[in-house]
Amino acid sequence: MLWLCIQLPKLPLEALTRAHRAGDTVPLAVTQSNLVIEANLAAGNHNIEPGLSIATACAYCAELQLLERDSEREEQLLRQLAQWAYSFTPVVSPRSAEQSKSQQDNNPACLYLELSGSLKAHGGLAPLLLQLGKELHKMRVTHFMGLGHSPSAAHLLSQLPEHRQWLAETGTAPSPQQWRQWISFAPSKLLDCSNKAIAKLYASGIKRVSQLLAIPLSEVGNRFGRNFIDYLARLNGTRPDPVASYQPAPEFHSELFFPSPLDNSEQLLFPAGRLVRELCRQLQRRQLYSPQLCWVLNFGSRGTQEVNVALSRPLFDPQRLIALTKLQLERVELPEPVQALGLKCQQLRPLEAQSLREDFFDEGSTLHDTYQLIDKLKARLGHQALSGVTLKESYLPEQAWASADSLTLQSRQRGHQLAPVSAPRPSWLLSRPDKIHQRDHRLFYDGELQLLQGPERIDGYWWQHHRHARDYYIARSEQGSLYWVFQDLTSEEWYLHGVYS
Repeated sequence: MLWLCIQLPKLPLEALTRAHRAGDTVPLAVTQSNLVIEANLAAGNHNIEPGLSIATACAYCAELQLLERDSEREEQLLRQLAQWAYSFTPVVSPRSAEQSKSQQDNNPACLYLELSGSLKAHGGLAPLLLQLGKELHKMRVTHFMGLGHSPSAAHLLSQLPEHRQWLAETGTAPSPQQWRQWISFAPSKLLDCSNKAIAKLYASGIKRVSQLLAIPLSEVGNRFGRNFIDYLARLNGTRPDPVASYQPAPEFHSELFFPSPLDNSEQLLFPAGRLVRELCRQLQRRQLYSPQLCWVLNFGSRGTQEVNVALSRPLFDPQRLIALTKLQLERVELPEPVQALGLKCQQLRPLEAQSLREDFFDEGSTLHDTYQLIDKLKARLGHQALSGVTLKESYLPEQAWASADSLTLQSRQRGHQLAPVSAPRPSWLLSRPDKIHQRDHRLFYDGELQLLQGPERIDGYWWQHHRHARDYYIARSEQGSLYWVFQDLTSEEWYLHGVYS
């Protein structure tokens, strides 16, 4: 087993400021119980650090902006990161800071990833670690990593600067001997136990893990309890170290919070681009696609508003998705400043090989251009403004088609398909046939009609009470318009049923 622990030391701050642009120089600090929990780089330049009281921090920097810690947003961001990590390995376990807090510990939230089954797919350990670090950097998530034979060992080593440097330089898994050496020389304060237990260790003169391991376990148990002995066994690898496995929901959900609400839809495009890129990376890696993007504009206490972007085909190009989103947002009038922007995709579907070929290898095809046109029209006019047409099994022309909810283009037939009739049909079919006047065996509809072609007999439903027997003709009016007319063979009345273009 090869476990990677990704520590997230600035999660309380980044859950609230991840939407900020790079290089933002506004000093910010997250507070809880009248104390500074975390501060950004600009605030750190004013000597503001965790543990300071709010009064002291404000005395150091008059421009300091204070943000109340939001544990719910931290949990949400941790779930998003677990969902992201799941696209690299199926064995992921998130550990929240709240869980550590209940144990009277100050450990930050972290993610455990079991990597031994994913190395081959990503070209080895070094490329995989490089890719993980690069994507975390793009998501503006501060992190540091540790590699171990168990989750407990990886957690301990992730806090050891020497191990992190060695891992960054070599990108290889340590041997069992190296692991034992790293753990033995680690300071006792890095052990994953309560502050009270750490204080007890230091009071006993145990400042290194090697000193602790040299003591018989029975003596350690008498002084620190059985749970501490179990932890040491898991750290050494002499006992299984199970962690709760994360199973992501079949959906994507990510959100960016704005400490300073945005009152212009144009300003939403930058954070929207970041969310779209996160979505595309995860969907491509998990071989899924979403037929719709659902943007959630959060107005705080004033509620939320959803903006949907429908897609006619699997699309993974962030630029095109942003362009479609821009068309939708231009139609939205913001009733209130937006405090958070979320992206939800609740209908993730498996990507089929045919869809992949259409997307990646048919860039210049007419079908590809048609898809783009449909998506743009939907974004500009709204989803309800467009609908498709599908065939139905019926003899009667007015019953041989139906309006489809969405426009779906298929370059290749799949399964049972109804073939359209080969006879000429008008572009415009009246929903209800319009009666034509007859006089002296001549037909009049906005002038006299001249029959040009026909008849084409349609005779169906004779086995039912209402038989439909019609003779259809193509007729020309005095103005030159071409009409599709028929004579009802039962009543001998004439009707106009369609208009040719």
